[in-house]
Amino acid sequence: MKIIQLSQQHVVQHDVIHRLTRRIITEREASQLLGVSIRHVRRLKRNVLMSGISGLLHGNTGKSPWNKSDSHSIEQIVLLYQTKYTGFNCLHFRDMLEEHEGITIPRESLRRIFLTHALLRKKRHAPRRFERRERKPQMGMLIQQDTSIHDWFSLGHPCALVAAIDDATNEVVFAKFFPSDGTIQNMTAMKVIVETKGIPVAFYVDRASHFKTTRHESIHVQLKGTYEETQIARALKDIGSTLILALSPQAKGRVERLFETLQDRLVKELALGAITTMEDGNTFLRSWIPAFNKRFMIAPASTQTAYRTLPNHLPLTLIFSVQEDRVVRSDNTISFDGNGYLLAPSRERVSFAKAVVTVHRCITGDLRIFYKGQELAYTPSWTKSLGNEQDIIAGE
Repeated sequence: MKIIQLSQQHVVQHDVIHRLTRRIITEREASQLLGVSIRHVRRLKRNVLMSGISGLLHGNTGKSPWNKSDSHSIEQIVLLYQTKYTGFNCLHFRDMLEEHEGITIPRESLRRIFLTHALLRKKRHAPRRFERRERKPQMGMLIQQDTSIHDWFSLGHPCALVAAIDDATNEVVFAKFFPSDGTIQNMTAMKVIVETKGIPVAFYVDRASHFKTTRHESIHVQLKGTYEETQIARALKDIGSTLILALSPQAKGRVERLFETLQDRLVKELALGAITTMEDGNTFLRSWIPAFNKRFMIAPASTQTAYRTLPNHLPLTLIFSVQEDRVVRSDNTISFDGNGYLLAPSRERVSFAKAVVTVHRCITGDLRIFYKGQELAYTPSWTKSLGNEQDIIAGE
């Protein structure tokens, strides 16, 4: 015996159509009672007269959907999630199934499996109201750059991931692990972007101390609102780019959302690959970021690019360096970072006593000293470990 399950709506429809067939009510009254058109009332009446009460049911009732996953595939997917991909969100898990397991499944079907088997789902945050800023129309008009201090390798020891994203396309144009955040690390990112993509119009960053100088200023300077230029701001001015300081984390929302995604996806894939060091992590990023960009990049509004070609005469190694002026002592030595350096005589000058020289500490760690555009040779005269009282003059 076939059992038919009827909803309350079906019961009401059958009662109204039954009274209509007995001519207790008219088609117009039936239409008003059911809230449907007269044409649909006639359709329901015809179905009931032909098939009885089952004529009110949808034709697919009781049938298995054509695209329903078989039980074996569902069991395999659940087992993979519980043993290998634990903690992956629904969309990330679907990508991993397609890329590494050869299993293709629609997102909605996978979501139903997550609900049915009570698998982990990402918690939704309470909605917040922010005014959405339109994307820049061209690549290179705005690069959002930031640093995320996080336990990327799941070892209980946080490290820094410096990343930059193009505002127009969502392209991750730089990503690298560092032990900490600072001037050199962010300079490294900007130098790589300029070398590989070109000179962008502007970099959009937060108000960290390596981007904006706010310490050790007098009350008069603070009231006036003018501060000494940072090394990064000076370097960008030298290449013809601009540093824009965000007033809040929400203002640079694209790079903030990038870190949310990376802290979910990247952490799990680093653990999946048993990667536990920054060196191996940076090697992994070189192949992982292009695939990530392919998945999440969008087309810009304009096909033209705002990146400017890097002029050949720009010495990026010197521009992206920490530069400080020093006054040469009477014995032709200078002190920098606690170490002493003896300047060698040049063709133009035998002694540089009382002269002002510029010291460049490059990203690579090299030290280069210049006087009026001319690079000077030098040798260490003393170091921190030996102390001032144990001076060592090179060549002696």
